[in-house]
Amino acid sequence: MTAKDAATGAAKAAAPALPAHWRRGVYEAIARRRDLRSFRPDPIPHDTLARILAAAHQAGSVGFMQPWDFIVVEDVALRGAIRAHVDAERVRAADAFTGARREQYLAYKLEGILEAPLNLCVTCDRERSGPAVLGRHTIRDTDLYSTCAAIQNLWLAARAEGVGVGWVSLYDPDTLRGLLDLPPHVVPVAYLCVGRVDEFPERPTLETSGWLPRRRLRELVHADRFGAPPPPELAAAIEAPPHAERAPRGAGQVIVYTGHGKGKTTAALGLVFRALGRGLPVAVVQFIKGKWKTGERLFADGLPGLTFLVMGEGFTWESDDLARTRAAAVRAWETSRELIARGEHDVVVLDEITYAINYGFVSADEVAAALAARPPHVHVVLTGRNAPAPLVAIADVVTEMASVRHPFEKGIKAQIGIDY
Repeated sequence: MTAKDAATGAAKAAAPALPAHWRRGVYEAIARRRDLRSFRPDPIPHDTLARILAAAHQAGSVGFMQPWDFIVVEDVALRGAIRAHVDAERVRAADAFTGARREQYLAYKLEGILEAPLNLCVTCDRERSGPAVLGRHTIRDTDLYSTCAAIQNLWLAARAEGVGVGWVSLYDPDTLRGLLDLPPHVVPVAYLCVGRVDEFPERPTLETSGWLPRRRLRELVHADRFGAPPPPELAAAIEAPPHAERAPRGAGQVIVYTGHGKGKTTAALGLVFRALGRGLPVAVVQFIKGKWKTGERLFADGLPGLTFLVMGEGFTWESDDLARTRAAAVRAWETSRELIARGEHDVVVLDEITYAINYGFVSADEVAAALAARPPHVHVVLTGRNAPAPLVAIADVVTEMASVRHPFEKGIKAQIGIDY
């Protein structure tokens, strides 16, 4: 290469990154992927399944061998036979644990083979592309590694589509091979349950249940040799909360939107939209709205960077079971307190929490104490009529919305897209 060629090459711009909102979507899909065990029976539309399988098929593979196949298992009798085998293996695997650990293991629900509308077996054809494959001469198992890459693609695409996936690993490969009529050279790498779910948990089940803790990334990154710590700059970046393109953090504020006028939730959602645009992770907990799907709830589903939790059961003054309504409000507050304390979201919105406080379901002093103890970067937005004095006292911003005129006064009912 001549000096001129080198200079020309150096002058070329690097390939551009994906647009910011695409990047956030990728990172959110990765962060929100879960290994699930409970499924709804709703069928998966064929076009949705086709997109998920296409994403799996786009995985990288050594030598472009593409060793994977996908067996869609819907036959109930066949799935029943597979489940019986898996359950027997589950019981046998319990012998690896003792005492309380064994009881904890046996209490876990480890598969949804019959619950899910379909199962997928992802296999690896170990003879595909012939005996000589580019890049495979030294490491024979690169075909298996490539198949795992396809499985990860499948899992992330499913999460993006709102479809849950659960990896069932308690089976004997030869038994499964016989049940699925696999040729001797085809290996079952993953047996997956696939279907819609009621929710994607905030954290993996085995983490929240205390089976194992999440390891710190900094302890798993080494410099040049195994065991050597990463450079200080990298270590500091690793310790920062994992979120793409995060805006610089300022001092967190407590913001209260109150008053009898219309627009308190609307103002909070405007702030949510602004924060998401700046790459800030946001959580919204709705204390009242729960009996119907509002426009914001429909729009929020799957929106990158946003955790949207509808935990209420409707207006408190319409409740026919105040004990149940109280329990829902307490659950919503416990979730909110954890979200605030963890500090993973820069903005936490407690929509219509004042009703839960004013009805005596949640203590205003307890809420104020949690706000005072929050991580310094966390902004908390509280909405609802008649904001209690302890919240007003601790707030940095209080906006009271007065009602000058309202369509209800003319008998005009709430309109879709405007009022809800």
